[in-house]
Amino acid sequence: MGKHFSFVHCADLHLGEPFQGLRPGDKGPWTEAIGKATFAAFEKVVDIAVNAHADALLITGDVYNSSHHSLAAQMAFARELYRAAQQGIQIFIVHGNHDSGEAWRANIPLPPSVHIFSSESVEAVPLMIDGELAATIYGISYGTRHITENLAVQFQRKENDGFAIAMLHTDMGGEGSPYAPCSLDDLKRTKMDYWALGHVHTRKIVNQTPYVVYPGNTQGLDLTEAGPKGCYLVDVGAYGTVTLKFMETDAVRWLDMPIDISDYSDQEALLREIMRQRAALKELTGRPNIARLILRGRGPLHRAVASESGREFILQALNEKEQFRHIFTYFSRIKDETKPALDLKERRQLPDVMGDYLRAYDETAGLPAQQRAEQLRRIVEEQPEMKKWPAVLALADDEMVARAFERAELLGAEWLAEEDTDENH
Repeated sequence: MGKHFSFVHCADLHLGEPFQGLRPGDKGPWTEAIGKATFAAFEKVVDIAVNAHADALLITGDVYNSSHHSLAAQMAFARELYRAAQQGIQIFIVHGNHDSGEAWRANIPLPPSVHIFSSESVEAVPLMIDGELAATIYGISYGTRHITENLAVQFQRKENDGFAIAMLHTDMGGEGSPYAPCSLDDLKRTKMDYWALGHVHTRKIVNQTPYVVYPGNTQGLDLTEAGPKGCYLVDVGAYGTVTLKFMETDAVRWLDMPIDISDYSDQEALLREIMRQRAALKELTGRPNIARLILRGRGPLHRAVASESGREFILQALNEKEQFRHIFTYFSRIKDETKPALDLKERRQLPDVMGDYLRAYDETAGLPAQQRAEQLRRIVEEQPEMKKWPAVLALADDEMVARAFERAELLGAEWLAEEDTDENH
């Protein structure tokens, strides 16, 4: 029988890393919140460890980004480690590709209870609790940013290790990756009980015998990292049973908000619905949010939404309402998936100008790819604007012309519908 203990497993803190994909020039309560978000997330990690009376804190790489490795970030990190150490929490760290040994500048002293694993070879460090061995923690750091070597094969548990934990920053399954690639079988062969991994920003429990765990990053950094972010609180029973609990730590949450425009005939009604759903969203997450507004459906507002100026109006109107809110939902962009209020299938059958246009579009769309590309290129070349400015034509490659052709189905039909409406008034 072993000893009961618990630990917090986190990774990819990226302290001080700026958010990506925000609208330039926008100022509001989100400005300060975003700047502090990565630090606030790590404070929550330490809060979780302290409140749970955890015995250890495991950080599996990318504490910083080497390009944003400021003294302020180092001081904030050290402060939180001292806070954990004062509660008797032992701390174990491996470096990853963003905070590798060559980029690590430890100008701030860390508590004696912090162990940073070497990049030379795998180390084994005992986790002692009340004078008894609870676990043996293995780890190896990155010495350089890119590691093509399979570091996992260097791990192998020994007898009398107690519960064996391995720490590694790795792109598991990424054959040929420059981030210490390995396979699940490589990890299983080591006979470890728990693999504490880092590098992948999406949390996942890859395997349960043994446990192979990516906690994801503690704070989302852009729209591709939507949803709750955090760490795992891991409880290990006296007989080696493992219980994991995901704990949210993100100070600002990235997410998508889909809205259907079909039932709205004017922008004010649409804005009211978005604000209603935004209020519900803030209540649900209980924290500031950065959202991408995804507008879908078919209706009269399509034309306004499809224009850059229309989207800009909606964004400004929505974000102005959040200027003085502590719990905000800031809209960083609008993704337009709307369609005009037209039944193109039905209109193709009618003997009118739009029907002729859509049938001509279909004839071109049905050509073999090479023939279609040549025909589209000839059409573009014959345009008066292109003859007047041949330099513009040189910038229009086949892919760009093809994308314009795809958009022409809806845009042309919509324009013809508008012309028809104007003539009948």
